[in-house]
Amino acid sequence: MMPVLSRSIIVGLIALSSMCLISGCNIASAVGYTLSPEPEFEAKYQLADVPTVVFIDDRRGRVNPTRLRRVIADEATTQLIEEEAISAANMIAPRDAMLVARKYDRSGEVISISKVGELVGAEQVIYVDVEQFALTYDGVTPDPKAIARVRVLDLKTGKRVFPDPNDPSSYGYYQLVVELPDHDPHGFNTVRVRNQMTEALAMRTGDRLGKLFYRYIESELGGRLR
Repeated sequence: MMPVLSRSIIVGLIALSSMCLISGCNIASAVGYTLSPEPEFEAKYQLADVPTVVFIDDRRGRVNPTRLRRVIADEATTQLIEEEAISAANMIAPRDAMLVARKYDRSGEVISISKVGELVGAEQVIYVDVEQFALTYDGVTPDPKAIARVRVLDLKTGKRVFPDPNDPSSYGYYQLVVELPDHDPHGFNTVRVRNQMTEALAMRTGDRLGKLFYRYIESELGGRLR
């Protein structure tokens, strides 16, 4: 008797063949696309499951409007919990760290990252220093891009643990470069479209930030698979 799995695959391919004959598609291409493995990515670093906070450092005001800092941090935090990179009980809300930093900034005092972590009860900080967050490089052509320097700090030892401090090629940080694919230039000069693109760039930046710390398979259709 033919195994159930093999029979299911054959039935599926027959159905796909029928659909392609009707629509005129190339069956070899369709089968190849169906059976080709999705790209798989390993975590850049495995986080310790200890009280952790994502902190977006944007003292130069690259992220505008400023509320998108929290969008980035919240998206990364959500993913780390969903993908079980850190337990939910150990993830500290990014807004807590932002409120602490804002309080000290308003008083004119520059607070250290370790102090921010200490005040919110963190033992580990995912520190994100924003270098660029913009929709265009010339004011006309849409080219959404975010660039940030990412570090993970162990507050108990007072040392950086990611990137590897013993790796001379790391420059002391991991450079995260995020681009927004398939952006539609139509209506780029309108406030509505720019706001939508800015929001999308913030969400994708948070997505890519979270992905640094867990293994994932990315669908060619744009989805994220565990």
